[in-house]
Amino acid sequence: MNSNGISQRLRRPLGHKLIAALPFVGVHVACLAMIVFPPTPALLGLATTGYVIRMWAITAGYHRYFAHRTYKTSRGFQLVLAVLGGTAMQQGALWWASWHRRHHKYADQPGDPHSPLRDGFWYAHVGWIFDDKGSPDLSNVKDLSTFRELRWLDRHHYVPVAAYALLCFVIAGLPGVVWGFAVSSVVLAHATFAINSLAHRWGSRRFDTPDGSRNNAVLALPTFGEGWHNNHHRYMASARQGFRWYEVDLTYYSLRFLARLGLVWDIREPPREIELHGPARST
Repeated sequence: MNSNGISQRLRRPLGHKLIAALPFVGVHVACLAMIVFPPTPALLGLATTGYVIRMWAITAGYHRYFAHRTYKTSRGFQLVLAVLGGTAMQQGALWWASWHRRHHKYADQPGDPHSPLRDGFWYAHVGWIFDDKGSPDLSNVKDLSTFRELRWLDRHHYVPVAAYALLCFVIAGLPGVVWGFAVSSVVLAHATFAINSLAHRWGSRRFDTPDGSRNNAVLALPTFGEGWHNNHHRYMASARQGFRWYEVDLTYYSLRFLARLGLVWDIREPPREIELHGPARST
């Protein structure tokens, strides 16, 4: 590996990494049951609904709220975001936000946990998760760790996952678990991971940021706006990542709708000079 930090992580015991990989590998293996339970309109609808809700929870909750605090909400709705995000098999909100903040602090430099430019596609896509799945350093999420319910969800991150799998079983039995949980979770995971592995290599660069972030409409659609990654790295304090009218950002539109309902407020926007292609600088 190219950085000492990566090399240190790769020295973790092989047994630890294998245990950490079991849930991720297991849910992929479970997808083979599609052969036994072929798709039906109802099962496809369950899988799609699970994907949409949980992808939204990752981008609107884990990313734009917990990691970047780009809007405000109540403690109750904050908990809703944390629980929904927890069903996505991407650990707890504290774990997720901690690593993502570290990514922005060291983007494509030593210390970045998942830089494809430094560590290659596969490591950035999924390998880093298993190397760093031990006890996280939460020193950079002190603003979040003051909430005991968030700390509890971080320690018991498997609870929302199990609850969601059980819900799929109640709705449609074993076929529901296969499609609503396993298939939906695998597609969701790789769509999310693609921002780490592809959005620093594939696309266009409106802003000359210090990292390799790129804008990509192909990635933006299935991730509800996360593909406007160069915009995001230019001004990560914004809840809106599609800076131009034609840059579709479904998560931002949903936050505006929730603001009308009074569930969120103080939604942060990019400064006008940046939105209109102002001079690039680290933010």
